[in-house]
Amino acid sequence: MFQNSIRPTAVSERRIPIVLIVTVVLAVFVLTWIAIRKSRSDSYQLLVMQGIAFTEALAQASANAITAETFYDYFVQQRYTNLVTAITEKNLDRVTEQDLLAFVLAHDLFGVYIYDSTLKLILGVTARGSHLAPPVFVEGEVRQLFAQPETNFTLLTDQDEITQGMVHYYLEMTNQLDRVIVLACDASAYGEALEQTGIGYLAQNMAREKGVEYIIYQSTDGIIFASRKPGDLLAIESDLFLGEALESDTIVSRQFEFQGRTVLELVRPFSTKRFPFGLFRVGLSLDGYYSVSRGLVLQLVVLAAILVCLLLVIILYLNSRRKRKELSRQYTSIKSVTDRIFEQMRTGVAVINSLGQVAMANMAFERILGLSGTAGQKWEEIIPDVRLGVAEFMSAGEDADETEVLLKVKGKEKTLLVMRSKLDEEGTNDSSVAFVIYDITRLKEYEQVSIRRERLSEMGKLAAGLAHEIRNPLNTISIAAQRLASEFTPKENSEEYLSFTQKIRNETKRLNGIMTRFLALSHEEEKKRTKVNLEELIGGISELLKAEANQLQVDLMIDVQPGLTMQADPDHLKQIFQNLFNNAKEAISGKPGRISVQARKVDGRLQIVFSDSGPGIPEQLRDKVFTPYFTTKEKGTGLGLPTVYEIVTELGGEVRITESDWGGASIVMTFEPEEAAR
Repeated sequence: MFQNSIRPTAVSERRIPIVLIVTVVLAVFVLTWIAIRKSRSDSYQLLVMQGIAFTEALAQASANAITAETFYDYFVQQRYTNLVTAITEKNLDRVTEQDLLAFVLAHDLFGVYIYDSTLKLILGVTARGSHLAPPVFVEGEVRQLFAQPETNFTLLTDQDEITQGMVHYYLEMTNQLDRVIVLACDASAYGEALEQTGIGYLAQNMAREKGVEYIIYQSTDGIIFASRKPGDLLAIESDLFLGEALESDTIVSRQFEFQGRTVLELVRPFSTKRFPFGLFRVGLSLDGYYSVSRGLVLQLVVLAAILVCLLLVIILYLNSRRKRKELSRQYTSIKSVTDRIFEQMRTGVAVINSLGQVAMANMAFERILGLSGTAGQKWEEIIPDVRLGVAEFMSAGEDADETEVLLKVKGKEKTLLVMRSKLDEEGTNDSSVAFVIYDITRLKEYEQVSIRRERLSEMGKLAAGLAHEIRNPLNTISIAAQRLASEFTPKENSEEYLSFTQKIRNETKRLNGIMTRFLALSHEEEKKRTKVNLEELIGGISELLKAEANQLQVDLMIDVQPGLTMQADPDHLKQIFQNLFNNAKEAISGKPGRISVQARKVDGRLQIVFSDSGPGIPEQLRDKVFTPYFTTKEKGTGLGLPTVYEIVTELGGEVRITESDWGGASIVMTFEPEEAAR
């Protein structure tokens, strides 16, 4: 009985381990399942973060690439314009084939051809290339240019049949509108530059990175470019997600079916001056993510099947760590791509380590400060300015600050916004300093223009209020002086008496002239703009000024392109030319000299240039002379150029000062097309 009584106990003792094992297995199963779920979620979020970083960096690089393409086109057109100008400076009726051949060889061209208005090739020279004359399509463009002379120039690209290289055909209308100059030039370097820096090259190159399925730039009008054939994609307005992304100001993501495969798609709003507003779409492969997920699920099935315990949990944990390291490695790989793109940023970034050496600096940093090869150099040696000192910042006790400094870089003053912040070096008690530098020189120039206009406006309001009160006493003084001279002349010292009264009248007249110029700053006048023919207006003004110019032995030259018109008040334009003529003749100081007025269309904008042969205006004073009352003349009022500036800006134009061909000053006034003839 004793033995029988202990058997149930033995059975119970055998059941306890089974229950415990089952409990442990279930606990391990549940914990493993939770760990797998979290790991899958973390992996997916990490992949999304990597994709956002990659997409943002790629969008910035794409914007830079588009800007670079625009600059390439601009520089090429400027070079060809200069060559055409060099040809047209000569009398085209006297140019021979030998002259053209020498010009072609001197400038390494394929050929030069001159057409008249009847589309006849009147003169042409070919030095090299597969064509003895321009192709047929070039003659068609010549015909189009004569039909629409306002186009001024055309740039064409063709492929050489022999060398298979790119060829540029540049067509430009002469100023007399009776000739078209055609340049045939080697465009291989231009083509290679676009292939290596263009947006298409960037998209194709980045699409070859591991894990990148596609890169697409899509607007509401359709696909702008794609790294591979996009197939049938919905328009933005037909896809609710894309429509919401277009309104968003951040990068959004989703899982998207693309050509039979599910990808992670990152979408970012994107726009440049060259392309319309649209979406930047980047598709990343989910194969790695699915591979990790399948591995984790398989481990769960194995755990449930063989009922392993803690050892299997440890193995699963180690395997999960290995997977995370693999994802980190992939993240590091994508980050290296981001770092390469980071070098193309326009914002300067540098890190100074605890030893005071430049540990890292991007190309923009060196370009802004005019430096090169800064890595490893002492900060105080390359930037001795104490305002940007590292030691002073570290001793200040602040974690970050922001400073605006004016530096002279390669002879040119730049306004820089410098932000400094401390970075703790991992594993040590030392700190580095990060510098982020923005070149805000252009922004400061815009601020100065705004301040100057605000001051002109204030002067105008002041002029409107004081003019009446000052002019009445001046008129009274002038009348009184006239009566004193005519009615109260003393018998003794009459000549001295009349001299004094005449001085009073002259000074009141001069003060009245100052008030007239002072009133020009007022904004209260009603705008009376009409369509003004510049050739007639400037010609009429020149006729009035020629008598005074001849008396002063000044050669007055007028060069106005026919047909130029603009919307303006004729009296205001006359006031501009009168003020500039007065300044020029005073600058020449009674000596023989030259004054010229030129008006023409330049790059689609109306440009008027007033030049003289005087001593010129120093560069450091060119921004100050537009400030009211600033003058370097002994009897100057400082209102002439401010009045010109006020009228030009009221017309929506810009005015700047350069050096003339004679060493004097050139006042360049430029007006937008909408303010010129319509």
